[in-house]
Amino acid sequence: MTTTRTSRGAVSAFLVSASLAFAGFGLIAASPPASAGNDPALLPDVVIQPMSEIRIQKSKGVKLLRFATFIGNAGAGVVELKPDTPKQSAQNDCDNDGDPLNDRLAFQRIYEDADGDEVFIRDTDEAFDQRLAGCSVFHPLHDHWHFEEFARYRLVKPKTGRVVASSEKVSFCVFDSIRFDGDLPGSPGTRHYQGCTQDSVTGLSIGWEDYYGSTLAGQELDIRGLRDGRYCLRNDADPGDRLVESNEGNNGRSTLVRIRGRDVTDLHAAC
Repeated sequence: MTTTRTSRGAVSAFLVSASLAFAGFGLIAASPPASAGNDPALLPDVVIQPMSEIRIQKSKGVKLLRFATFIGNAGAGVVELKPDTPKQSAQNDCDNDGDPLNDRLAFQRIYEDADGDEVFIRDTDEAFDQRLAGCSVFHPLHDHWHFEEFARYRLVKPKTGRVVASSEKVSFCVFDSIRFDGDLPGSPGTRHYQGCTQDSVTGLSIGWEDYYGSTLAGQELDIRGLRDGRYCLRNDADPGDRLVESNEGNNGRSTLVRIRGRDVTDLHAAC
């Protein structure tokens, strides 16, 4: 994994040869940042909040289990994703759909702790390492740009572990929606990451989370033909380990649900 270090607020030039070395984006996995400086890295920690708004949407020929997702950052550093430039994008097709203009390579920035206080301060901790994390794509149903493979949803039989319904790896416009823990060191009082345009630097501030409501496209599982019963509804953030973070063990959360016809009940129990 190639990393580049950017000095105090300057944006370094991206080497096209480095991007071309990543053939097959499904195989990209996060690796610890190799800092070119002497300061330790301030790593984010992607966390899953309890799912909510769990309901069934049923109409002719359609039966969907819908839910809301909250993905937050409880780490010492920010989640920050920078798209490459249009000129560099024209030479890549990171979503492999044959159109290099509807996607951009996405890079994770990992900031260094310049003053050694283990707290990210934006005007102080300005140097960062940059590594290729994946692909940013235009999402026509949401009408903005998303970072690919930020979440995955599955419905599992509790006794056997058999997956009975699953989503593709879901893309997100990663930005500050809700402040969930203002007591975390370095948590800003206002949103920093807000836009999801082609050129936006997206991410999650410390103590902030991205909220995707149950009405949005992608926040569902197809459960047509599924028998009534108890199931584990599971949500995993960063399922492909594309992001470097401090704790990989808290990226998943499950809740036990009971499905009966058109009704679903959250039993508020982990499984």
